[in-house]
Amino acid sequence: MISTLITTAFLTSAATSIAVANDISHAMTHVEELVNKGQWQAIHNTLPDLLRNYRTNDAQCHYLLLIQALTWQQQGKHREAIKIYQSFRPKDSHYTEARTNLAIAYLRQGWWSDAHREIQTVLGRPLNAEHQNRLRMMLGLSQLQQGFYRDARQTFGLIDLHSRYVGHAWRGIGLCALHTADYTGALNAFQRLKAMDLASLPDGPFMVAFTFDHMNQLTLARLNYEEALLHYQTRIQQLETQLTAMESPESRREIFRQKEQLGALLRQSQYGLATIYDRQ
Repeated sequence: MISTLITTAFLTSAATSIAVANDISHAMTHVEELVNKGQWQAIHNTLPDLLRNYRTNDAQCHYLLLIQALTWQQQGKHREAIKIYQSFRPKDSHYTEARTNLAIAYLRQGWWSDAHREIQTVLGRPLNAEHQNRLRMMLGLSQLQQGFYRDARQTFGLIDLHSRYVGHAWRGIGLCALHTADYTGALNAFQRLKAMDLASLPDGPFMVAFTFDHMNQLTLARLNYEEALLHYQTRIQQLETQLTAMESPESRREIFRQKEQLGALLRQSQYGLATIYDRQ
């Protein structure tokens, strides 16, 4: 009988453990789905109950802390997020993501020296190539913003040519070269950016014309301003056509954002062309 009771107790305990594991697994899956959909308010509402009522292992706990900090960041509460990110230790799961996000939070607060130090620390760890490229893009953009043009140019130059961040690299190298009056280097970088024809980085055509303008090559500047005007007018018309077929509010907002960006580049190209006519 005792043997039967022990067996029954063991099976009951095992069944309970499986049920708890299934519950936390389901809850974690639900949180991951909310993260993928960017539903940060729903995540904010869900996390306290999950952390209070479920027993998590270390990996799950670190993931939930990471998501909690991300939720604070999405709400603009960077100091709260920073406290959580700083609590991660090298042995913890999701340490690299936490420290990368810590650098982003520092940048949002304007603490660029802390951000640069954090990025360099993370770059010293084993990372996949694209994570390295992302960190180098972040570091380069911050160095550029702070006026460290030579450092920024070197950082952008470390981004792999096959990376999805290579457009940012060419743009950054071009801007750094402009600031140091290396117009040949700037022109080379902006021509490469222009050839990529990225919707997310549409200023290549304008920057090529702008660089020729600064080189005082007025004929080439005029031709490239005219080409840029035609390019941006065509892109705006294409976006307007896409807009009529779109119902999703998020998609429509993105189209409006792109139109606004292209409209600004169109106006800058018009102004540049007008100044060329005045000088010729």
